[in-house]
Amino acid sequence: MRRAVFSAAALVGLGTALSRLLGFARDVLVAVLLGAGPAADAFLVAFRLPGMVRRVLGEGGLNAGLVPIDHRIRAEEGDEAARRFAGEALTTLALGLLVLIAVAEIVAPWVVLALAGGYAQDAERLGLATLYLRLMLPLVAAVTLSAVAAAILNAAGKVLLAAFAPVVVNVVLVAVLAALLRVPLADDERATILAVAVSVAGVIQLALLVPALFGGPDRPILVRPRLSPPVRRMLRLGLPGLVVAAASQLAVLVAVQVASHTPSAVSLLYFADRVFQLPLGFVSVGVGVVLLPEIARHLHGAAGSALHDVQNRALEGALLLAIPATVALVLLAGPIVSVLFQHGAFSAADAQGAAGCLAAFAPGLVAAAAARVMAQPFLARENVRVPLLSAAATLVVTWATAVMLEPGWGVAGIAAGVTLGAFAGAGVLALVLAAGDLWMPDARLHRRLPRTAAASAAMAVALIGLLPLAAPSLDPALPPLVRAVALGLLCLAGLAVFAAAAFAFGAVSRSDMERTA
Repeated sequence: MRRAVFSAAALVGLGTALSRLLGFARDVLVAVLLGAGPAADAFLVAFRLPGMVRRVLGEGGLNAGLVPIDHRIRAEEGDEAARRFAGEALTTLALGLLVLIAVAEIVAPWVVLALAGGYAQDAERLGLATLYLRLMLPLVAAVTLSAVAAAILNAAGKVLLAAFAPVVVNVVLVAVLAALLRVPLADDERATILAVAVSVAGVIQLALLVPALFGGPDRPILVRPRLSPPVRRMLRLGLPGLVVAAASQLAVLVAVQVASHTPSAVSLLYFADRVFQLPLGFVSVGVGVVLLPEIARHLHGAAGSALHDVQNRALEGALLLAIPATVALVLLAGPIVSVLFQHGAFSAADAQGAAGCLAAFAPGLVAAAAARVMAQPFLARENVRVPLLSAAATLVVTWATAVMLEPGWGVAGIAAGVTLGAFAGAGVLALVLAAGDLWMPDARLHRRLPRTAAASAAMAVALIGLLPLAAPSLDPALPPLVRAVALGLLCLAGLAVFAAAAFAFGAVSRSDMERTA
């Protein structure tokens, strides 16, 4: 059974990682195509909302609300009742989404201003962003229904297609971007075509899931939309869970609101955030595959000490990945942004601004990784109040500190506000866990974390020494492939030093590797 659970989790993790890598390639091409000008600012503001919905839902954001209810109905009332619930969930959400999208299309300018209030004084960016948002809103309906379909397939144990269907969106967008690079069009025209492609890609993703959903004996029984007790329970659990899962993305939306008063700031935050999200995605997947299933397995019926041990090992594993990644992002922010984005319309000044944002975002990786672990005991107990309180603290602190830091630090100060908000949210979770006797740091955690920090410091020393040697090969005047190889070798050298130091200092042991193999 544990091997089957691990295999399913590994498939989901692989699908998520592949989707994030393709999304990263998509953003590199957007930077090349549009740079950080008015069309880029407008497109990236408009893409924030559907992009956030897609990311959260594509990584199983609805599973917590739908899968447990499906299993409960299947056990208590039988398979046919579960199939009826699945059909009811589909039709009810489809109707609700049609109404929601129709309203959003009408009030699109106000949605844009809610995302970027500074556009009220910029008619060009407001008009473009409104157009792009209207063209992209169908993606929200398509990916939400895809997420419901994926959750139903997951509940039936069919994880393969559900795990890899979200990859299709980025495959389509990368193909369209590659084609647009060869066509001589204005930036706003390119962005318009890309906005249409976003919605088309979402429809293709949904179309791929439909045959698998309705082609087997567990296919949903479609009934008229209604808010039945199971559907209401799904919404009551699922919607707060989505807010919690999207807390870090909502914090960036708050930052975008503050940044929208400054030209190009929205684009710089976006590209820095996309680099930051890549290691965060791998941290989340790694923790989920190796340790978090153990938390869920021990929540019911485990002794307090056993449960604390599982949670401490989960936190230990998350920070073993997050701490060195944070150090590397801070030290290599300039080379990373330059190598990845400084091409075409994306200038050296744009690269410098985005690198400052990335360095300010980086420490938040530790807080975000810890929060992913510490929220699980609450969500598994169907307690959404504390995670919601944590999310609220994240957003309030992000807004307050971004506003305070922006005058002195510019757009990097806004990014620093996101980091401080992440620590505030993680702090709320830690305090409530400790106060409720739901978590108690043990001696091993106290021992391992300083050793992880020491191994990360050794990596930092190595990277600081290697950077001057690698600088000539990272020169923007060189061919992109040469620069990419140099950056890759620099990252691999840092990883090798960290791994050696982690074993030498005792931050990780051979027995740890054997237990997770």
